[in-house]
Amino acid sequence: MAKRKKGSKIQKRAKPRRGNSAKRGKARKAAQAKTLAKAKPKHAPVKKAARKVKQPVAPVVETVAVAAIEQPAPGVIAVTKVEETRQVS
Repeated sequence: MAKRKKGSKIQKRAKPRRGNSAKRGKARKAAQAKTLAKAKPKHAPVKKAARKVKQPVAPVVETVAVAAIEQPAPGVIAVTKVEETRQVS
């Protein structure tokens, strides 16, 4: 804060009083009202969109089975089986 200036120690002359001429009276200052909490309307709650829950997708399983029957020579039979299973996402 700013420091206050010190007045001089020498006694000052009194100013002559002014005469009371007819004039309008000043309006008095209004009393300072204590600040009270004002009632404010509350905001209406906004409905938020519900989040969509993703359904778990079951993985597709493909099974391929191959059976090959060969006859490389007369009287000889060769059977070859191949089975493959894979997941497709």
